[in-house]
Amino acid sequence: MPNATDKIDVHHHVIPEFFKEAVAEGGYTATSYRPYPDWSPEISLALMDKAGVGKAYLSFSAPGIYFGDKAKACELGRRCNEYMAELKAAHPDRFGAFCVLPLPDIDGALAEIEHALDELKLNGIGLMTQVGGQYQGNAEFEPVYEELNRRKRPIFIHPTYLPATEAKDMEVPDSIIEYPFDTTRTVTNMIYTGLLERHPDLRFILPHGGGTLPFLANRLALFDRLPKFRDNFPEGSAAYLRRLYYDTAIIGDSAPLNALQALAGPSQILFGTDYPYVGDQVVLDQTGGTDDHDGFDPAARRMMELDNADRLFGAGG
Repeated sequence: MPNATDKIDVHHHVIPEFFKEAVAEGGYTATSYRPYPDWSPEISLALMDKAGVGKAYLSFSAPGIYFGDKAKACELGRRCNEYMAELKAAHPDRFGAFCVLPLPDIDGALAEIEHALDELKLNGIGLMTQVGGQYQGNAEFEPVYEELNRRKRPIFIHPTYLPATEAKDMEVPDSIIEYPFDTTRTVTNMIYTGLLERHPDLRFILPHGGGTLPFLANRLALFDRLPKFRDNFPEGSAAYLRRLYYDTAIIGDSAPLNALQALAGPSQILFGTDYPYVGDQVVLDQTGGTDDHDGFDPAARRMMELDNADRLFGAGG
């Protein structure tokens, strides 16, 4: 049963028809394992009511908006952001939104940050783990990171599909194992390139409990003193991992939740669903698993479901 306090969902996607058409032109006609699900604002609101979600922060998911043409990415990004601003204005108490950036176009991304945050009043930034094979932490993206560090807005980072990582003889959908691995790759790259050391006010939210980071955190720490890299993360990898935020989407079981709690303090865990890429029943089952998890005391549960997001976005934001 949903808790009495309405949850805040920081991992909730939109899939308007114009987005499906645009990504189809880029060669993507389905998700990694099924056609794109039907979606509308009304469908999201109905699921939120069933799952005890009071507000959802909306974002676009994989494959992102860049398919080799920077100008088209800028055009599509602007349309995506204005669409989310319309949803936010129509349902101000139920929807917030992360804006899309047209990376790898640096000038376009900086312009879109200004437009989306200052004019459209969106709540944060949505990034893919990698764009055209360039992972977050790439030196070419440094002007964007400098601006995001200055603004101190939440940054939701979502995995996407990188063909180079595909095992050609496997029939496993990418979203099952490659997406958590891609989150781990990009965060490790952000640590090893010194991004998180240079820009301590970047407020990254990681989906799916941080991918495989809770399991691999100890392994990362074993290499903290490598001479080639240690100046890039002098505090040790664990310190940077503890600064990040992690959502609970698709980890509604005590084993992954315990692992996440061992990595991140109660102030860094946020509620998430990954709707509608997972269906209604999956959301309800996974939310139920999180509700039943006895590792959250009442204070930590309220922080995860409500208070941490209010603090991160600003109450009412």
